[in-house]
Amino acid sequence: MAVKLPLADELAAIFARASELLLTDETVSRALELITAAAELAVPGAAGAGVTLIDADGRKHTASASSRMVQVADERQYELGQGPCLLAWASGEPVLVSDVLHDRRWPEWACAAAELGLRSSVSAPLLAGESALGSVKIYGRPENSFDHTTVRLLELFAAQATIFLINVQARESARTLSEDLRDALAHREIIAVAKGILMARHGLDEDTAMQDLLMESRRARRSLRDVSSELVSSTQPPR
Repeated sequence: MAVKLPLADELAAIFARASELLLTDETVSRALELITAAAELAVPGAAGAGVTLIDADGRKHTASASSRMVQVADERQYELGQGPCLLAWASGEPVLVSDVLHDRRWPEWACAAAELGLRSSVSAPLLAGESALGSVKIYGRPENSFDHTTVRLLELFAAQATIFLINVQARESARTLSEDLRDALAHREIIAVAKGILMARHGLDEDTAMQDLLMESRRARRSLRDVSSELVSSTQPPR
């Protein structure tokens, strides 16, 4: 039987408005702020919302929070290595906490949350294929602020938020790539020399040598010109 979602239309409207950002110069940071504000708006009883992002090395940070209270509640999870938003990310499943004072899964974090005046929460993973980018979560002050209908709603919200976030990230990456290419055209001579060095040193063709330079530029978070200049300088004999 289908779950009735009284706010489904409102949720669709929120993301219809949010999608307009894809036509503007908004950044990933701004997109996260919008996602957080929309989550708090979409869920009745939410006292705060936030987005946790976790990279491939397991580094966690609250990328956006609607209040300092949310930030602190998240930070306690990171410090203790336990809590609902971390479980949502690790398991790829939503996590409902009806009452932190009666939830035995994370006793230390539950105490910290109760001290902040938070008694309930829902966390949903931001899933991109088989990977989880992090989680979106809402907190409530009273116990039993949320139920399984809320869980389903936040799941749908998280799915749309992930698509939105990936699109903005892709656009921002494309913009950065374009800036790199413009820089490359302005300094094509030094880049051509660097390509020649790699081709001679490793027996590469021109396209592969260029790809290696681009990959090193991304890895080192430096411009293509700077990476090429360093390579050329390192091959020049000392005077």
